[in-house]
Amino acid sequence: MIIELPSMVAGRRMADALVDLLDGDLAGAVVVLDCRHLVTGSPSFAAQVVGRVLGAGAAELRVEAAPEAFRAHLREAADRLGARPRLVEDAGTPATA
Repeated sequence: MIIELPSMVAGRRMADALVDLLDGDLAGAVVVLDCRHLVTGSPSFAAQVVGRVLGAGAAELRVEAAPEAFRAHLREAADRLGARPRLVEDAGTPATA
């Protein structure tokens, strides 16, 4: 399952709309957040994506080609959820502080 992000993402509603496009149950799934086109993303968007995906029991949320500031928002959200080990950045490298 892949969520392709546009150049700018913000807000919980936008995050919900993109996650809602995924087909099927997220439990045990690997969801890829394709950030090739992303320039900037808000903390609220990151928190909602992490909550919706990892909170639904996805095995992993893989983050590809994200700007560092957005990665930091994702890490913070995963930390708050207690799901940091399931946030994976790029080539299978677990997210680090």
